[in-house]
Amino acid sequence: MRQSGQGETVRRWRMIGLAAVVLVLAVVAAAVDLPGPEQLRGWVGGTGLWSSLVFFLLCAAGTAAFFPKPVLATASGLLFGILPGLAIAVAGFTAGAMISFSIARLAGRPRVAGRLGAGRLLVLDSVFARNGLAATVVLRLLPVIPFTVSNYGAGVTAVTPGSFAAGTALGLVPTTALAVTLGDALLDLDSPRSIAAATAWLVLAAVGVVWGGRLLRQAHRRASTVSEK
Repeated sequence: MRQSGQGETVRRWRMIGLAAVVLVLAVVAAAVDLPGPEQLRGWVGGTGLWSSLVFFLLCAAGTAAFFPKPVLATASGLLFGILPGLAIAVAGFTAGAMISFSIARLAGRPRVAGRLGAGRLLVLDSVFARNGLAATVVLRLLPVIPFTVSNYGAGVTAVTPGSFAAGTALGLVPTTALAVTLGDALLDLDSPRSIAAATAWLVLAAVGVVWGGRLLRQAHRRASTVSEK
């Protein structure tokens, strides 16, 4: 009960912090003449590889710190274009996932369970029990468990680092490509590619809700069976 109460407090403060950030950004956007998408891309292009490296590090650090991945992926498409933005975002997210994975493996299962909850870890144990690579790809394609939560949780399961890294990189490509395309399409919101990307993202999200929910229920049942034994 105490851990549950602490978790609720943390989530409440996160929501307050996120609301404060959104409010500040809204005020800044209204008060300051911000550069448009074309100006931003021109400025980034003039910095050479430095901007790519900085954004890669931002994706890696943001992933480990629970920052929303779709926001970074969309920003990558806006700043760098589709193919460069996709490569930078996937590499950064994979690096961030491995940072979280390594931190959890060093911290140990009791500490991770205290943060994420023992129930979630049982579900992840069940998901990774059969095929670590395939399970990781499914977790990336379908949001069965939130991205960063699954990164930390995987660190204390039986999945190997190599399988987790490869599965993460492979599974991130489709969803990240859609987000990057949307970001790139901000230069032309009425273009067919922006409409197609938005439609595909909605379809994938719907599939994720249905299929991911089914996988989650199956994993819960397997985890319950294991805990009863």
